[in-house]
Amino acid sequence: MENKWQDKTILIVDDIEINYILIMKQLRKSGAEFVWLKDGNEVVKYVQSDKRVDLILMDVRMPNMNGVDATIIIKKMNPKIPIIMQTACVMGDDCDNIEDSNCDDIIYKPIVAEKLIEMINKFI
Repeated sequence: MENKWQDKTILIVDDIEINYILIMKQLRKSGAEFVWLKDGNEVVKYVQSDKRVDLILMDVRMPNMNGVDATIIIKKMNPKIPIIMQTACVMGDDCDNIEDSNCDDIIYKPIVAEKLIEMINKFI
């Protein structure tokens, strides 16, 4: 996978720094540029600014604005941006709402690097 995505920008949206670090380590050989954003408000503003976004890895549970609400807004602004929801939940309201978000895929925590890479490759 080394340098496979060198011209791509991937947004990692998660309020917990260690989750961001783990994903970065899993994808470090990809060559992609990574941007860390800590909540739904930040990612919505980033997308509104027309900066390059090739894919978004979106956590579900975050402060200020959750990932489901952010995904709904982003998909209305630009439905072509692939969004992969990342979540540790397997049941409850948060999980039920993921389907309403129109996200492109879902990956469950703890994230397995090979599965994440395979999933990203479907979209970029």
